[in-house]
Amino acid sequence: MQYDVLICGAGPAGSTCGRLLARQGLKVAIFDRARFPRYKPCGGGLTGKAQGELEAGWEDLIEDTTREVIFYHRQERPLKITCEQPAIKMVSREKFDSWLLTEAARAGAEVRDGYRVTGVTETAGGVKVQGQDGCTWEGRFLVGADGALSLVRRSLPFKPGGTAGITLECEVPVDAGLLTSYRGQVHLSYGGIPYGYGWVFPKGDHLSVGIGSFTRRVKGLRRYFDTFCRGLGLAVPANLRCRGAVIPAADGQAGVFHTGRALLVGDAAGLVDPFSGEGIYYALRSGRLAAETIMATLAGTGEPGAYSRRLYDELLQPLHYARRIARVVYALTPVVHRLVTANPGIARRLVEVLFGRDTYPDLWQYLTRRYAIFRLAR
Repeated sequence: MQYDVLICGAGPAGSTCGRLLARQGLKVAIFDRARFPRYKPCGGGLTGKAQGELEAGWEDLIEDTTREVIFYHRQERPLKITCEQPAIKMVSREKFDSWLLTEAARAGAEVRDGYRVTGVTETAGGVKVQGQDGCTWEGRFLVGADGALSLVRRSLPFKPGGTAGITLECEVPVDAGLLTSYRGQVHLSYGGIPYGYGWVFPKGDHLSVGIGSFTRRVKGLRRYFDTFCRGLGLAVPANLRCRGAVIPAADGQAGVFHTGRALLVGDAAGLVDPFSGEGIYYALRSGRLAAETIMATLAGTGEPGAYSRRLYDELLQPLHYARRIARVVYALTPVVHRLVTANPGIARRLVEVLFGRDTYPDLWQYLTRRYAIFRLAR
């Protein structure tokens, strides 16, 4: 059967792209090896930017709303920033991703979850997806939304750039009293893991606790995780299962995210903030840009190369400054924490950027005008 668009991956990027295309009457198929709903290692925090990409209905998924961000250096010397407006909304990725996929199906996309794609090919006339059962699916366009270890990216001549890091996350059960004490707060601690940080996010009936590093050279991740939890006084059961994931952090450089008939989105394109690790907004936004590019190409008013240019202009260019800031913060965490403790306005500006009410280029200008250590980062 011939499709207009085949989408490999049913996470936020793939589901968003599929929903928007199907709504325009295109014949769309979405494949994912996991059966939904499925667990996804992720803090599950929706920033203001991410919320702006969503349609009505996601509000029913909110498990906590935070107004306080608490920064630590190695779980000590806390600095609390209180926001006038909600900073971040917490959701379960299991429920959130399932909702997005359901919306895509409601719009008319054909969903095949629990189905493993084994190969993809592209010709001048179209694309083909080979499945685990030996079936071949044919389409006019292909979208690679299949995550950090993307088969689509490895199979076609993309040049996305970026670097790979790693994260470890657990859902930690706590008693009602302790959970209540974490309500409305985000806890972020840097300095305890090389080139990364730890987090605690409150959810409906547990705490999402994790650590991440923007380099894969870190060894003994569970040891860092246990040290982080002990430093905050969190008792983690010895048999609690933690899950790891790759962080495909963007390098802020222009890349090739298209071929003649295929586009990369979300984690498959390496679209993760190299400072904060946020990926949901970039997945949602790139899914939308991919859908718009395909529609314009089919209408004869655009071409696939426009997608790579839009990614650079809208997403990657600002992340170039995020990467510069990250180099300073993660290399000089004791100095930076003393600086922000003495000048809380820096932390407040950072929170405004992280949660979508300011930009990295503006923050970079603010920092380099005032503090010499940031002028050293290039």
